[in-house]
Amino acid sequence: MKQNFVDSYVVFDTETTGLKDQIDKIIEIGALKVINNEVVEEFDVLINPEIEIPEIITNITGITDEMVKNEATIDEVLPKFMEFVGDLPVICHNAPFDIGFINTNLKRLDMNEMTQTTIDTIELARIYIPRAYNYKLETLKHYFKLDFGSHRSVDDCKTTNYIYQECKKRAMETVS
Repeated sequence: MKQNFVDSYVVFDTETTGLKDQIDKIIEIGALKVINNEVVEEFDVLINPEIEIPEIITNITGITDEMVKNEATIDEVLPKFMEFVGDLPVICHNAPFDIGFINTNLKRLDMNEMTQTTIDTIELARIYIPRAYNYKLETLKHYFKLDFGSHRSVDDCKTTNYIYQECKKRAMETVS
């Protein structure tokens, strides 16, 4: 399988109140803008979901109702996020999840859905990291002995970016 790798892109991740984009809410968006393989800008915003954050989500992410109560809502944040992304390709770990949440909210705001080229690091990892126990972000973080945090958007973006760059490096090694 031929994989097209890019050098300029936006890695992004969302933290949400649950797993269903039609009912659950985004509570954090984090992103790294990468130009010529260098991180040049960071986007990290907590979002007031206007509902209570379930205890299980707070336990996983550390994000509390208190932390988001005075933050902007998704209606205010999403246009800024889309401006940050621009026309660059986007990279996510389990892209259908994050893209689904973004597109559901874009539709609700009568904005155009994301049409950027999307690269999913789960798919890349299955090809280029065949010895991993599984392809969860946390598993791959431990596999590479990365010391980034977990379950917070920007930390997860750093792990995702590392995985992407590692897969790209491995793909180039098989070509040469």
